[in-house]
Amino acid sequence: MRIAVVTPEPGGFPRHSHEEFVISANLHGWERVKLDRDSFEVGVDEVTVYNPGQVQSCTVETSGDRPWACVSIYVPVPDMLALTGGSPVEFSRPLLDLPELRRRILTVDLDAPTGLDAIVTDVLGHGAEAPRPAGPPPGDARITQVIDRLRDDLSTAICLSEVAATVGLSREQLIRSFSRAVGCSPYAWHLQARIARGQRLLREGMPIAEAAAAVGFADQAHFHKHFQAAYGMTPGQFRRASTSDKTRTAGTGTLGG
Repeated sequence: MRIAVVTPEPGGFPRHSHEEFVISANLHGWERVKLDRDSFEVGVDEVTVYNPGQVQSCTVETSGDRPWACVSIYVPVPDMLALTGGSPVEFSRPLLDLPELRRRILTVDLDAPTGLDAIVTDVLGHGAEAPRPAGPPPGDARITQVIDRLRDDLSTAICLSEVAATVGLSREQLIRSFSRAVGCSPYAWHLQARIARGQRLLREGMPIAEAAAAVGFADQAHFHKHFQAAYGMTPGQFRRASTSDKTRTAGTGTLGG
């Protein structure tokens, strides 16, 4: 489990997903979020909660000279299961109007080992339900086949025409059907899966250049660009953050108010 201050490229984040649960609170500014097929606005009183694999993007705005930023807690699935006694969970409400919880996230004592656990446990008390089935809805067998095909090879970019042919669709039909079922294009899904695989390799200690090559990026610069767009930090920053269970900010034990 880790916590970090996240700042996007100018304008916001493109479509992406995370392998972890993500609990966030805006430091300042507001955002318009697209999550799967829904959209909503987030200010400075709410807390957002995203399940692993949900496709999200946002545009951000702020007033004055302070850039938009948020504080995000990343909770790997095994850590969440440890808090629930092994019971899988699904958050049905991505937006929680909980100003006091937001304040606690922004002022958490990173030197207190149970600080993050207590916050996540409180979040579990708001909107957590039984898990939804993974993947596309029943009946989309061809889309399931495509996802399996994409997941099996994360070492190179995909040829959509070839993938479409394996399930009897044209390239255009595949893009439309996949986007309706999953919420993003096959290319975007595969790109995010490659980046997530690269993230795992970095967490395991692989050098950045080797991780970039292992997930099919021609050079480290392209990997850097897509990784930062997806996670709000560079591969180097992520590697440094992943050496500890928590990320300290500005040399203090709290993240500010």
